[in-house]
Amino acid sequence: MAKRRPTSPGATHRFGGDWTQAKLDVLEHYLAAYTRALKNKPTAARPFRKAYIDAFAGTGSRAAREPTPSAPAETLLFPDLAEPAPQKLLDGSARLALRVEPRFDRYIFIERNRERCAQLEGLKTEFPALAGDIDVRQGEANEVIRGLCRSPERWKSRRAVLFLDPYGMQVEWTTIEAVACYAGD
Repeated sequence: MAKRRPTSPGATHRFGGDWTQAKLDVLEHYLAAYTRALKNKPTAARPFRKAYIDAFAGTGSRAAREPTPSAPAETLLFPDLAEPAPQKLLDGSARLALRVEPRFDRYIFIERNRERCAQLEGLKTEFPALAGDIDVRQGEANEVIRGLCRSPERWKSRRAVLFLDPYGMQVEWTTIEAVACYAGD
């Protein structure tokens, strides 16, 4: 279920529709099941270190319009001055990952936009117990992901969920190949 949050300073990140919330609900349930399943794997004494990597992290929240009944434009005296539909701020994928229990050991949020990165950095204040494990990387997602995949030895004792949810066709095939090379090791 979507968590409502008070409006925070900074630009509002608007995107998606009902399908977006359905996708985020599935993601939230998957992340909780994933961390539970790997909690004591391969052994309780030496469990995997678990990471959540969000390649197109945005701001950590998203604005959604509240459905409101409205009068037809022709019945309004000044339709261009009508109030916009009220909005609510909902948790985005980054914030959902930070709320998951059992928790991940590391959170890597990748975002190209500088202002959105600043808002992601603000999550360290909102989640102080996780602040040292939050890594915000400003950059092009394909390059950052391929960089993460260049260290195969690092991944022997680690596991990660990589959430690729671009606005369009920004994920390059070479990125998928890089991820696939280390997914099977």
